[in-house]
Amino acid sequence: MYQDEDSEFKGPDGKIDFFRALEVLQASVDNGVRCIDLSPPIVEAFNILQDHNDGEIKALGALQEWTCKNFVIDGIPLAEYTERIKTNVRSKLPLSYLSFLEHSNAPGSSFAKSFFEPKVPVERLTESEICRIRMKPCFFEERLELYRKLNVRLVQFGGETADWLIVLGREDLLKNFTQLIRSKGFVPILICHLASLVLPVAEKELDVAGYIVPLNKLWGLLTLSQALDTIRSVKKPVIAMKPLARGVLADDLQGAFAYLFKKAKVAGVLVGVSSVSQAKQTFSTLARLLDSSSKRRKRDSERK
Repeated sequence: MYQDEDSEFKGPDGKIDFFRALEVLQASVDNGVRCIDLSPPIVEAFNILQDHNDGEIKALGALQEWTCKNFVIDGIPLAEYTERIKTNVRSKLPLSYLSFLEHSNAPGSSFAKSFFEPKVPVERLTESEICRIRMKPCFFEERLELYRKLNVRLVQFGGETADWLIVLGREDLLKNFTQLIRSKGFVPILICHLASLVLPVAEKELDVAGYIVPLNKLWGLLTLSQALDTIRSVKKPVIAMKPLARGVLADDLQGAFAYLFKKAKVAGVLVGVSSVSQAKQTFSTLARLLDSSSKRRKRDSERK
């Protein structure tokens, strides 16, 4: 469920409209959804949804912080270093790729640039500063306790923090994060953006059950071809987020989903919806595609 500042689920006070959220969640479930991306603002609605559906709906807990306040350098959140870290990320990218993006209006280029194009020229983080990055576990431990009470086992973690820590060479912090999640009895799934940079390291270093990365028929990161090659090379399942290219493919749901499941071979998709009608259209289309694929596989198996 889309929950940014301009979300249609939010009222004048900035809080989630409980009844509207529940209505959209139920419409999603009625059209085949069996797992909800669960952030704290919709917990109450999720509990009611569970009661209405005999507890059959699963949830994916959210530990990622998009603003990175709980990884710090000398007590200062990494969010305060955003522009400098973007400069570090930029320094790791091929010049040919940067040159291409500089002159590109291709779909996804502006999204890609947001991860490594600082607003103003700034210095990179120094090696000393990078070595002093620490995790403050209290926030994550409290969030895990909330999910324990809700009987949630799967949790996603990372976000832009994962991109940053991998590029900065601090995958040890993500390894510790993974161990914390496992020690509390949860199953971790890494969510990140720079798939072709992050997943090869994560596959070697992190004990995670799978990955969530941006991917659609128009773009992936760093490039669509690199993202596809990376996804095919990892052994763990991959879930695609941004499957509709931030709304660009909303008029081609069938084609968008078919590409991801048939060509990219993803294990699932993470889709945000904002209304009952959108939930019905999106998830009924997806359900038909998956049902058709399942029947085709069954026929092929019977022929053998």
